[in-house]
Amino acid sequence: MNTPALPVRGRPRTFRRDHVVQVAMDAYWREGPDAVSLNEICRRAGVSKPGLYRAFGGEDKLLDAALEHYADVVLAPYFAAVDPDTPLRDTLEAIVASFTDADRAGPPGCLLARLQQADGLGPLATGRVEGLRQQARDSYATLIELAKARCEVAEEIPTEVAAAMVDIECNAVLLRMAAGEDPQLLRAQARLAFSIFH
Repeated sequence: MNTPALPVRGRPRTFRRDHVVQVAMDAYWREGPDAVSLNEICRRAGVSKPGLYRAFGGEDKLLDAALEHYADVVLAPYFAAVDPDTPLRDTLEAIVASFTDADRAGPPGCLLARLQQADGLGPLATGRVEGLRQQARDSYATLIELAKARCEVAEEIPTEVAAAMVDIECNAVLLRMAAGEDPQLLRAQARLAFSIFH
């Protein structure tokens, strides 16, 4: 005679940290950290709040882990795909086209751009946002320096100023995409902004 298995008591033996980070990244990206609670992330991930606190110690560390994951799976491949030998205007146009592509994976917009507007981020998440934003500006600065060497950017334009302008324009496109604005209009406006480069 078969004896039915008894239910297991207590917390589950495994906590799928990667799954929780993925769920949190998606929620923060789609809705922003001000619009989604830890309780809601726990519900979506199928974990308890005490389990989440044991794994992450709180929302700041969870958001930092979500940003780290976003940097690895979204930002790193994106910057790795940029060809430094392509003319700067073509590169910037391709970047904006990728931001405004309806078939692009993930929600419209950018988690990093969204978090730059969020209130009350903890110190870990704030540091991660600032570090990733600086990485983006450094990447744009490298592209501008290469473009200067090809005489596509006037030598008298400070590289840091040009990189900041590109970063601001790209962030504006991403935020406006998240707000549901017309991609064709955003591309045209970015093309006009970047027309300062030969």
